[in-house]
Amino acid sequence: MDTEQTTETDVDSNNEGEGQSQSDTITISKTEWEKTNQTLGSYKRELKDLKKASEKPKEETPTSNQKPDDALVQKLERMSLRQAGITDPEDIELAQKTAKKWNVDIDEVLSDDDFKVKLEKQQTARANALATSNIKGGSGTSQAKNSAEYWLAKGQPPTATDVPDRKARQKINREFLAKVTSGDGKKFYND
Repeated sequence: MDTEQTTETDVDSNNEGEGQSQSDTITISKTEWEKTNQTLGSYKRELKDLKKASEKPKEETPTSNQKPDDALVQKLERMSLRQAGITDPEDIELAQKTAKKWNVDIDEVLSDDDFKVKLEKQQTARANALATSNIKGGSGTSQAKNSAEYWLAKGQPPTATDVPDRKARQKINREFLAKVTSGDGKKFYND
């Protein structure tokens, strides 16, 4: 049962590039050939096992571990922002965008002078917009116009367009009439 197998290989002699090729014949027994194939197979299996072992740690890191870390990081960021006195959603968004843009932590952004200037500008603009949002156009009403002294100094009683509040206008007219009838020496003429 011991049969021989023959393997032929072409080899250039001394790699001199002469273009001549020789044919070498190597003869080994069948048992040696099988033993070599078994050894080669075991080497292939070991290599495969080593590759799997080196890939397992990368695959074993579950994504569920990253989510609590992300949640923890977000909670710490919120605490840092709250400690810095930043509670408005626009300001928080500015801090997060700046940290992402600069590729640094929120804590580093909060201590940066450039960010503080941007934050102050944004807060000032928001405060100004809020302060001017409830102002109505026109001349407006003044508390001075709602006093009798103003109309006595002016010398004429208020009209409905001057003082739109009827009760205030009647009160001014009564005081105006009382001063005129008391005889202060001032005369009022209607032109």
